[in-house]
Amino acid sequence: MEPLTFDYEDLHLRVDRGVFEQFGAGRSELRVPLRWLGALVHYRKPDRPGQLFIGTVRDLGAPLYGTDPGAFQYSTSPAFRVPAADEPLFRAYFAEVARIADRRVV
Repeated sequence: MEPLTFDYEDLHLRVDRGVFEQFGAGRSELRVPLRWLGALVHYRKPDRPGQLFIGTVRDLGAPLYGTDPGAFQYSTSPAFRVPAADEPLFRAYFAEVARIADRRVV
């Protein structure tokens, strides 16, 4: 199976053989097994872009992609904002990642 990738601005996300990897220009990299992965685009104000959080979840039964920042044990936040119109792109990618990992999304 080919790696599942997603590119957004200078962010590159990749899933291959049960491992999620995050790469960004000028940012640190992140490698996480899919069973621990958590991601979300969090919006503080409805009319403002959201912030992408990717990391590990406290509870392995938590959704892979969701809306609860408190679910994270560790997270990294790439230094860019996600406009509300682009959130469905992230949701679609992480929904496919969740399917591969046999996990759910909110």
